[in-house]
Amino acid sequence: MTSDIVCLSETHASSKDILFYNGYKCFTNCRQSKTNRVWGGLATFIKREILQGVKLIDKTMSDMMWFKLDKNYFGFEKNLFICSMYIPPSNSSYTMRTNCDKQIFEKLEQDITKFSLEGNIALIGDLNAHINVSESDYITNEIDDSLDDFLPINYIADAVLKSRSTEISQNTNSYGKQLIELCISAQLRILNGRTLGDSKGKVTFFNHNGTSIDDYCICSSGFLPSIINFSINKFDPTVSDHCPITVNIMSQINRQPPENLKTPLKCIKWSNEYENTFKLNLLKTDFQPIISEIESLAEIPVQNNLSSVEEKLMKMFLTYHLYCIMLLFLAQNDPRSGITKVNSEKLKNPTIIMNVKHNLEL
Repeated sequence: MTSDIVCLSETHASSKDILFYNGYKCFTNCRQSKTNRVWGGLATFIKREILQGVKLIDKTMSDMMWFKLDKNYFGFEKNLFICSMYIPPSNSSYTMRTNCDKQIFEKLEQDITKFSLEGNIALIGDLNAHINVSESDYITNEIDDSLDDFLPINYIADAVLKSRSTEISQNTNSYGKQLIELCISAQLRILNGRTLGDSKGKVTFFNHNGTSIDDYCICSSGFLPSIINFSINKFDPTVSDHCPITVNIMSQINRQPPENLKTPLKCIKWSNEYENTFKLNLLKTDFQPIISEIESLAEIPVQNNLSSVEEKLMKMFLTYHLYCIMLLFLAQNDPRSGITKVNSEKLKNPTIIMNVKHNLEL
């Protein structure tokens, strides 16, 4: 698992189950059940290295989880609100007994209306919606006076020139109709079948009854320029009857320093009078831990973990660059004493703000 954010549907996990994957934090939303049997369930794994910019903001409904991706952290123009969701089939006993589909669409519409005021929207998951390729999820720029009565005053018709494609023909079901209406009213666009990586609109679901396109990623029209690609991954029947879907988002992560290390270092000016003391400090410092850490990188299989090696090297460079600055800082403040020990624990997370180009993968 390498994606930055991984959204799972139908986990069939209970609230007592602990889901874990190394390097990620897991957020779950499980259905309440009076019996030992469990249905549905959501789990979202988020890489710990980006947790600073992600916040779970709503899980009040068992089949939906809303996350906020901070615009300042990820370098977006606006905040991005991601909804990981699952809509049970309309003919399932659970749906017919609870009317959960009606509740889901009502809450989804309310949430989109609310969060759209603060940023862009992205919906991803198994929606069990069938949408015929002829259905449009947008309004063209053509003048249509009949629309003036129900469109918002600030509604701007966008020019989506590329129609969607689908690998198979399927009739629009009730979920599909509601989804199309929601897309039109909220200016959301379906990525399936019209995005780099999935120009054909590939099938996402396989079982003994046939195939269909059930899994979607839908986002605000204003966020489309930030979508690098969208793809339907290979079907693996030993894992699921659904294909994984992947969306890559353009971002520029702004890594903030920890709160306890935000005090900036004093500006240091080099002077010849500090040269001998600085050299003395270097001679008194044990650099063996640094050498050992660099040598340990050779044990990592680079072909599989190139990004990991780059990250470790960058962190080591920044840490020990700061280490040398600290030696100079101490030399400047007390040029007579030298230094016998530096607390390297305080230097593991250097006080440096990095702007790192990073493609976010869901």
